[in-house]
Amino acid sequence: MYCQHFGFREDPFGVSPDDHFFFAGSQHAEASAALYYAIAQRRGFAVLIAPPGLGKSTVLVNLAARIASEARVAFFVHPRFESGSVLESVLLAMGLEPEPDGVRRHRQFHAFLLGLLNRKKKCVVIFDEAQNLTAESLETIRMLSNFETPSEKLIQFVLAGQPGMARLLHTPECEQILQRVNIVARLQPLSAPEVEQYMAHRLNVAGAPRSPFSALAVRAIAAASKGVPRIVNTICFNALTLAFAAGKRTVDEADIAEVLKDLSLGEPRLAPAPVTPRIKVRIRIKVPQAPVRPFFLAAAVFVFTLAAGAALIAR
Repeated sequence: MYCQHFGFREDPFGVSPDDHFFFAGSQHAEASAALYYAIAQRRGFAVLIAPPGLGKSTVLVNLAARIASEARVAFFVHPRFESGSVLESVLLAMGLEPEPDGVRRHRQFHAFLLGLLNRKKKCVVIFDEAQNLTAESLETIRMLSNFETPSEKLIQFVLAGQPGMARLLHTPECEQILQRVNIVARLQPLSAPEVEQYMAHRLNVAGAPRSPFSALAVRAIAAASKGVPRIVNTICFNALTLAFAAGKRTVDEADIAEVLKDLSLGEPRLAPAPVTPRIKVRIRIKVPQAPVRPFFLAAAVFVFTLAAGAALIAR
C-alpha cells in the first residue's frame, strides 16, 4: 500500500517469519548457531525458549533453510497431537506413507533413518510452540530419540516454545527428556540500539532508499515496543500507513504518538473514578387537619360578633 510512496520493493514490516528478513543480531545469530551446532554434532535434543514476539519462529525458519541441503526436515507449528500419532505425523512430514500398525512403522522409520545416514544426511524434527505438547507426547518423542547407532543419534529434535515449555520440561513426567537436552538457547528483548539496527536492516532488505523514520520516531518506537520485534513491526507498519495517508515522506514522533494512541500501546490511562449520581428525594409529609368541632365554631362566631358590636359603638 505504501511501498511505492516510500520507494520500497516490498513491505519491510510484514508479520510472517520470513527468512529473507532474518535479523542476525547478536542473540538471534547466537541462537541459530547453537541450534545448528547441536544438529551438526548429532546431539539429539536442542531447546529454544523465548517469550512471544521475540523472533523465535524466524530463527527456526532460518535454521530450516540453513540445513535444507544436508538434512530432511519435518517442521511442526503449533503441534497438537496425541502421543500415539507422533510417529505417524513425522513419517507423513517426511513424505512417507505410514505402515498400518505401530511395529511396522518403527521398522519403516528405522530403515528410513539408516538410508539417510548412508547418504550422509540427517533427520531433523522441529516443533515450534512446543509448550502445547503434552507430557505424554514428549515422552513419545523421547522414545523416538532411541533410534541410534553405537556412535550417534539418527534423529535430531529441536523444541522451541515460550517459557511455559521450560516449566513443562522440569516436571517429574519429563525428567528423562530433560536429561537428554544438550543445548538450550534463549531470546531476550532487543536493546534500544538493537531496535534501531533491526529497523534499518528490514528497511535495507526492502530496498528503502533512506530511512523514513526520524531519530526521535525511532527512539519512541524502541521505548513503546520494549524491544519486542513483533510490536516494532506493528508500530512501523501503522506509522508508515499514517504518513502515507497524510502524504508525508518522513515519520516523526507525532505520528508514532498517534499510532500508539490508536493501538493503545502508549502509557495506560487511568479511567476516571465513577461519579455517584446525586438523587434528589422530596419528602412530602401531609399533616392531617383535625376536624373542626361545633363547640369551637360557635365560640368563634360569638367572639366575632362581640368584636363587630364594639366597633359600631366606638363610631
